[in-house]
Amino acid sequence: MKTDIPHTQIAIIGAGLAGATFSYFAQQQHIPCLVIEKSRGTGGRAGSKRLEQGSVDLGASIISFGDEELAHLRETLLKANVIERWQSAYVGVPKMSAISRYLLQDTPLLTGNKAHHIERQGKSWLIRDESYQPICYAENVILATPALQSAMLLASIPNSGALLQFANQAGSQTLPQWAMWVTTHATEHAPLVPCQHEVLESIIKDSDKPQRPASTTETWVIQASPQWSKKHLDTPKSEVLAEMIQAFSDVTGVEVLNAGEPHRWLLGRQVMALAPQPFMWDSTLNVGLIGDWLCQGDAEGAMLSAKFAFDAIGPTFDMNNL
Repeated sequence: MKTDIPHTQIAIIGAGLAGATFSYFAQQQHIPCLVIEKSRGTGGRAGSKRLEQGSVDLGASIISFGDEELAHLRETLLKANVIERWQSAYVGVPKMSAISRYLLQDTPLLTGNKAHHIERQGKSWLIRDESYQPICYAENVILATPALQSAMLLASIPNSGALLQFANQAGSQTLPQWAMWVTTHATEHAPLVPCQHEVLESIIKDSDKPQRPASTTETWVIQASPQWSKKHLDTPKSEVLAEMIQAFSDVTGVEVLNAGEPHRWLLGRQVMALAPQPFMWDSTLNVGLIGDWLCQGDAEGAMLSAKFAFDAIGPTFDMNNL
């Protein structure tokens, strides 16, 4: 067996907004942590898709930052030029994934590593990947993943019944969402187009966001309604593309010049979980759950869940137990 396996105080599984925010607060208190992310990049549904010129935000398009619990963090991000005001809310600059990257800062980050199994090794947890190879040892584990993914990980942990049951219940309320980008000639449309259409839920002029590349054309992100997405979960992408483009033209009256392949967020939208609090923590197991599915169901909720969790359990971490 490998002898150079990392050993950390906190293993955070998931580098989306919840995991990145929790790691940020841990850094502020000099608590060792390690973030494990299955994808190549960070941000999760608040990540960005790279294009030939610039990028687009196919998931969370804005963050409200309206809750006073996040006021200090909001001002920190503004001062660091990581976010800017846009349409009565905030966006990451020059793209949404800048937020998670800033929050992670110098925290050790293992991308392209899918945590698959969590087991006891003495008083510590050993996290293994899909090939059952060890990723790291940790005294505490924070699952910052969608409810269904959290449930799958919890299923490998003995005596996690209460957490597992709740994650399973919440996971049954998760809905998919198709999203894609299109380009058009310059229009007079507002950056956020009101949308009451069977196919589409939102239409966002992504190129209008601050610090996006200048262009003679406009780039739009169109997001399908969760109900339509669920109905067309396994529809071929070519058909999804055609229907979403037609819906965009129906709503805006604008011709599409170019379009990207639709992206299916399989766990895209969370119907509110009836959580007793915005995070969950088992002090016997030293395992916790955070995420938007526990708080508000949006990007701000993901960050709030992480902050409330750290405020409550951060002081309990035993720094002498490594």
